[in-house]
Amino acid sequence: MRNSIPVKVLALLAAVQLLMASCKKNKDAAPAKSEKYGLIAGNWQQKDIVFAVPVKLGGQNIPAGTSIIKLAPLLGPAGALFTCTTTNTYQFSADGQFAIKGCTDLILPTAGNAGTWKLDVHDAVFLLTNGKGDKDPHWIENVSDSALDLSITVTIPNVATAPLVLKLKK
Repeated sequence: MRNSIPVKVLALLAAVQLLMASCKKNKDAAPAKSEKYGLIAGNWQQKDIVFAVPVKLGGQNIPAGTSIIKLAPLLGPAGALFTCTTTNTYQFSADGQFAIKGCTDLILPTAGNAGTWKLDVHDAVFLLTNGKGDKDPHWIENVSDSALDLSITVTIPNVATAPLVLKLKK
């Protein structure tokens, strides 16, 4: 009977050690990405750029949600900087890379045409980073399997700085 007590104690200690080892978390494992990553990854086309808030333009009150693309002729030469974006395409790959084909000089001057993307601030911010490491954050106004709306602030040359929403569709 004397020999069976140490064997039982050793068996108990081994079981506890095995349990502790199986409960250890892998500190190197990346946290799981939210479902928003899956919604955003893919190919997108620009649908529109609209005013995020009501504005006064040329003495007229323009309601929020009005297309700045349609009002581009009222902006003089700056209007062409918006109309050139109408055929823009956006690719956000699942591995965190992005590529934009088209005009970005006015609407996404910091991000440019290529770099990396990720979600930040509790997945409410769409963070673009260009090849130089410059960060370009944008609030996500809406995201679904077919629509992505991003807040952008644009300085329209010789006109004003305006809060806008870039509307993309899959």
